[in-house]
Amino acid sequence: MSTVRIPASVVEILRREPEPPHEFRVADDRYSLTIPAYGVTFEIDRLRREKHELLGELAVLCDLPGVRSTNGTLSIADFNVSSARARIERAKLLQSRANIKGLDWAGLLEEFCQRVLYADRAGQPAVDLRTLPKPQRDDLLKIDGLVLPRNHASILFGDGGAFKSYIALYVAGKLYRSGINVAFFDWELDGEQHRERLERIFGADMPQVLYARCDKPLVYDVDRLGRIVRENRIQFAVYDSVAFACDGPPEAAEVAGRYFRAVRQIGCGSLHIAHITKGENADKKPFGSTFWHNGARSTWYAKRTDEDDGESATVGLFHRKANLTKLSPPTGFRIAFAHERTLFERINIADSPELAENLSLRQRMQHLLKQGAMSRESIAEELGVTMNNIRQTIYHNKHLFTVLKGGKVGLLEKGKGVI
Repeated sequence: MSTVRIPASVVEILRREPEPPHEFRVADDRYSLTIPAYGVTFEIDRLRREKHELLGELAVLCDLPGVRSTNGTLSIADFNVSSARARIERAKLLQSRANIKGLDWAGLLEEFCQRVLYADRAGQPAVDLRTLPKPQRDDLLKIDGLVLPRNHASILFGDGGAFKSYIALYVAGKLYRSGINVAFFDWELDGEQHRERLERIFGADMPQVLYARCDKPLVYDVDRLGRIVRENRIQFAVYDSVAFACDGPPEAAEVAGRYFRAVRQIGCGSLHIAHITKGENADKKPFGSTFWHNGARSTWYAKRTDEDDGESATVGLFHRKANLTKLSPPTGFRIAFAHERTLFERINIADSPELAENLSLRQRMQHLLKQGAMSRESIAEELGVTMNNIRQTIYHNKHLFTVLKGGKVGLLEKGKGVI
């Protein structure tokens, strides 16, 4: 019986220890491949599609001795994952910088690109909706009448000088005191200004608000802000403001789309400060593309009155959109400026003639009738509307209003205190 001779080279291969498996990871829009045997890691993020090709920023790390690296990074540059030519050129660059014989850079890079392309096409798997947990009742944050989704984007918009940033900082501080980690991402002022405001609002015992100064458009600052959110376990963030954080004109739909995708990548619930639109119905939607209003899950309009006395200001907040709950009643603040403090006092919108104009007739009638029942004629005269308006409002809100003997209109007990 003859014996088959195995070449020495094959024997040597069979005697080797099996190579540790390559580790491919997917995290949000970031992919990495680690080859433990060679101490090499490929990482790519900031992925985007241009002309049907997948591009991103590729970083190659190598901890082998003798390689020409900077803090362990062999190379970092934009890279076209879809291009075979780009793979060949990048592999040559890596070979020259690493100067390690026998390391198949072209093969490793080819494996990484194939895995990235497959993963990008596959995306997130579909799930059975029945298996997902129900939203929790505490998925809404409530701060002095201002209702915000805990895990989604909201917009606070208004004209300049409506104290939007001040109110946002007040909200952030109140959220921290309720047990929520908060951050303030700022494109407009600076940390010193916000620090002074924080102390004026809350005194020496200031709540912790993590501050990050931003100088680049949001889409280019996703990595840094996302890292801040993850490392500090931020649960809610303020973005001040949309116009300065855009990477193009706010009127463009694609700019709004990129902005909201960046917000999703960063994670956590958020409140975004914006300005008003031009022309009629400026108090209905934020300035720019309608996608700002459509993309946010909740929007609030801030209106400052002309009733200021020089030492205080009155601001009304009106809920314009709510995807996850019903619209909330309007709320507002009287903001008083003392020598070293800024005091926020919640107000009833109906008590301000200027802000009351933004209330519905139903809400204005509710507030008026808290003083007692009145005739239809008196209500119409007091509110400056027609008798027909009063009749229709009563008819469509029978759960709030009742007609008493003698013809006077009164509030039903359950309709009291709504505003």
